[in-house]
Amino acid sequence: MRKKDNLLRGDRTPAYVDRETGAAELLISTDTWDQWVKEGRLPSPCDTFPSGTPRWRWEDVDRKLSSKKAADTDAAVLGAANFGKKKGIRRDAA
Repeated sequence: MRKKDNLLRGDRTPAYVDRETGAAELLISTDTWDQWVKEGRLPSPCDTFPSGTPRWRWEDVDRKLSSKKAADTDAAVLGAANFGKKKGIRRDAA
């Protein structure tokens, strides 16, 4: 029989991660992982797993972190899109 640690790991993140695996993937401590979940930076664990074995769907973790980054840059992107545009009365060229 093969050890659990040797199954299907390879170079991919599992579809569902425990806090230790998720924290390791993000290169943060499990305490930081817990804090980020509490703060809402990371999603809550899936409610389909028993409370004693919480798991997070990695796709949700990735989406949450990606959307946070996108939200942080929205103002900059909007500002760049409006650069050079004058506010107020528009004058057409004659």
